[in-house]
Amino acid sequence: MSRRIATLHSSSRKTRSRSSSPSTDDEKQQRFFVGGSEHSGSLVLGTDNSRNEDIVSQFFSSARAHGAESLTPEESARLGTHDAVKFASHGKGYRLGDAVQPSQLVESAASSDSVIIIRWFFVNEQEVTLIMWENGFTVDDGPLRLYSDSPNHSFLQSISQGRIPNEIIRQYPGKTIDIRMERRLQPYVVKPKPFSGQGQRLGEIVPIVVSAENLEDKTGNGAGSAKNVDIDSDCVKKAQEAVKLVDGEPTTNVQIRLPTGGRVIGRFNHNHTVGDVRSFLIMAAPVYAFQPFSLMTTFPNKVIEQENTSLKEAGLLNAVIVAKLV
Repeated sequence: MSRRIATLHSSSRKTRSRSSSPSTDDEKQQRFFVGGSEHSGSLVLGTDNSRNEDIVSQFFSSARAHGAESLTPEESARLGTHDAVKFASHGKGYRLGDAVQPSQLVESAASSDSVIIIRWFFVNEQEVTLIMWENGFTVDDGPLRLYSDSPNHSFLQSISQGRIPNEIIRQYPGKTIDIRMERRLQPYVVKPKPFSGQGQRLGEIVPIVVSAENLEDKTGNGAGSAKNVDIDSDCVKKAQEAVKLVDGEPTTNVQIRLPTGGRVIGRFNHNHTVGDVRSFLIMAAPVYAFQPFSLMTTFPNKVIEQENTSLKEAGLLNAVIVAKLV
């Protein structure tokens, strides 16, 4: 197997053996070869960010030489990339076999650059996204990896030769691996982490609503009324019984908002009066029997002066009434 990575030391030593000229800036770069060995591939220099665009271009050029074909403009637009190519299933490469199926050579024509799909056929499918940025590359949602880092050279050289890197094969054993390589014309920026702190409540705590109809469920498990200091479930039941609904007459629900933020709902006939609502509230929450309060509408917000008016005449059917201390 030919050597695919040339270090600064080995590259400098060969340069000095060929010429006695002074060191150049190129010799200060880490080097590796795209598309082959140090004798047959294209020399790529790392570290210098100004060279990164040329490095990426060489990757795609080498990939084209190994069977990449252009994606349609629609596919490129959908991926949001500058250019797009792929190794299709009929691209030149080997379908890796197993104990039953031997490896097979697959042929295809070469073409353009920037998104590449390199496909090896196993049992299950696994897509891996490789994005080439101006300042490095990323694999799926992993961190930025620099072109100049020596541990990345073997990975990049496999990609340039149309081969699945060993680290990905080890990561997804026994799967069909599709590598899509995309080219982005901007530097990689770290994505902000999802919010993981605690939220802050805006406004007041949602008040507890107590009605005569659902008291049995609430009192059975201790929920609801126990948290509302103004409301006692037994009192609400007695208050509702005292309303004395007339069978066959239309009924309506009236919700009463308490000064402390709680709520209680009573059921009345249409001809019950606002005074009947006041009596219901005092029986449901006896604490208000000794505190003067007014009953008010919400929209518009005004005191209900005539409490001997029926709920229907006052326009309070299925309404919300506010109890305000005076």
